[in-house]
Order: sequence, then structure tokens, then C-alpha cells
Amino acid sequence: MFQNSKKAILALVAAGALALAACGGDNGGNGGDGGGAAPADPQTNQTENGGAGAEGAESGTIRITGVPAEEAAALESKFELLMEVIGAETGWEVTFNNSTDYAAVIEALNAGQADMAIGSPFSYVRASDQCDCVEALGGRIEEQGEEAGYESYALVRPGSDIQTLADSAGRDVCYVDPGSTSGFLYPSAGMLEAGLDPEGDVTAHYMGSHDGAVLALLDGQCDMAFAYDSMVEVLMPGRGELSEDDYEVIWKSPLIPASPIYMNTDTLPQEVQDTLRAMFDRNLINVDNLVAEGYCDSVDECTLPEDSYEYTPVDDSIYDGIRQVCEITEASACS
Repeated sequence: MFQNSKKAILALVAAGALALAACGGDNGGNGGDGGGAAPADPQTNQTENGGAGAEGAESGTIRITGVPAEEAAALESKFELLMEVIGAETGWEVTFNNSTDYAAVIEALNAGQADMAIGSPFSYVRASDQCDCVEALGGRIEEQGEEAGYESYALVRPGSDIQTLADSAGRDVCYVDPGSTSGFLYPSAGMLEAGLDPEGDVTAHYMGSHDGAVLALLDGQCDMAFAYDSMVEVLMPGRGELSEDDYEVIWKSPLIPASPIYMNTDTLPQEVQDTLRAMFDRNLINVDNLVAEGYCDSVDECTLPEDSYEYTPVDDSIYDGIRQVCEITEASACS
């Protein structure tokens, strides 16, 4: 059973990665589960924005929500440039607040309490499957020319007797959130492949963010932790919170399609939707292009969420592999 699941998962994820490469053109890259904001004022935007059918609305507020890939203070500064660009291009105010968990992002979109989101591929799939109003705009590319997509890592402390996922049976395992692609869904598939129930055969802990899971491992709260590659190799080392001597990687997932930015077509007027689509179609959300357009004085000053290089146009079909991983793992978070 587990061997058949493994073959199916690897085939499905490979197909999704190839589709992403085709959507993204020459640029590739890694993508995390995203980080971001919770809805600003869930009561006012329907009136201000006028709904999807509103034409000629001169101004309003675009409320961005997202998943907690990392600690809130680290997220906020990285959203400032994206908010500035969206505001300048649309002529609308853009608000930002931190989300508490993945489920809140999905609920906010589907309840009409948020207009845009940056989230994990898994949270996008769940939101779009629940409401036709959710439309993907662009997928995250970490660095120009890198491989499309990203990976989940299983980490242990140096010298641990856990050297394979199967060795974690009966131990404390730190996941990120039941709605996290690289912090739970793909790790669940990996655990199943190793012959383990990802929750029943270990003591599962949900730490709420990727850096939270890694820090819990370092503090001894768990024996193994899952987090996405950029958090381990770029973001936490860049903040001085992690070095290569602090951990060992004992497992890597198959390639996961890039984390998307998506919008709610039920809450935004058509002209705003068209402007947002055009921003991605002309590759504006790209560090080099933002410098050329005058939004930044230099590449070093251009900071996008999760230190990304760009968000390239994507199609919903690249996430079909995640939908099918859900079917294989039967994860409760998928329903």
C-alpha cells in the first residue's frame, strides 16, 4: 500500500512541477508556504469595493491575508513593497495584518472578508476548491534561474538516532500547521511512505510557523521537525537564528509547486481584477523589473515576501498534483 502511494505521489508531484516550469517561462525558483496578513476589517469591504460586478469604483481598500510562514515581525517589513506596488497600480489603499493560522486565510477569502492572499499551495487549493471566486495570479520564485518549486525538509539535531522517517515512531514530531503544504501535507505523504501514521504513530505538535517548528527542535521540544527549504537555508540563517551545525536533514520531499498569490473575484471590481492580472502578466512583481519601474533604487533594496525574486504567472492546473496528494493521504485538513 505505502509503496504504491509513494509511486503515485512522486508521479503526481513531478507532473505539477513540469506544469509550473511551463507557466513560469525561463525563471524558476523555490517557494515557501508563504506568510502574510489577516483581514483588516471584515465588515466594510463589500460596501467599499462594491463586489465583483462593481464597475467604475474609484477607490477602496484591498485587504491582504496570508499564512504564518514565519514570525510576525519578520513578515511585516517584507510586505511593504508589495503593498506599495499594488496600491500604486490600482489606486486603492492596501491593508496588512498577520494571520493566526492557515484555516483563517481560507475562511476569510470564502466569507468575502479578504480580497487577496499569499499562502501555501495547499491553502490555495483548499480555498479555490471551496469557492470559484479564488483565482491564482502568480507563483513564488526564490532566485532567478533556479528550479521551479520548493521542498520540505525533515530535520533532526546532530547526532540524533533518528536517521529516517521510520525512526521517528513514538517520538515527538513538530509539524507547522494542518493546512501547511511543506509543514504537514507532504510530510504526511512521506510518513505514510515510511509506514507510519503521521499523527497516530508519533506525538504530533503543531508549532504555527516554519521557524517555530525549527526553533522547537533546537530547544528540545521535539525530536524531528518539518520546514520548507528556504526557511532552513536562507531566512533563519539570514537572521542569525540557525547555522548548518544546528541540524541534519534526513528527508527531502518531492518538488512542490510554487506558493501563489491569489485574489477574490467576488470582492474586487472588474477593473481592479484586470489591473492585478496585468501586473503579473507583465512580470512587474520581479525584483529587476521593480527597479526598472522606479519602485526600488537597487535590487538590494527590493524586498518581496520571503525574500523572493519574483512572482510569475501561474495557472490553477499546476496545483492538481496537490489535490491528488490529498486524495492519497486522506489528510483531515484536505476536507
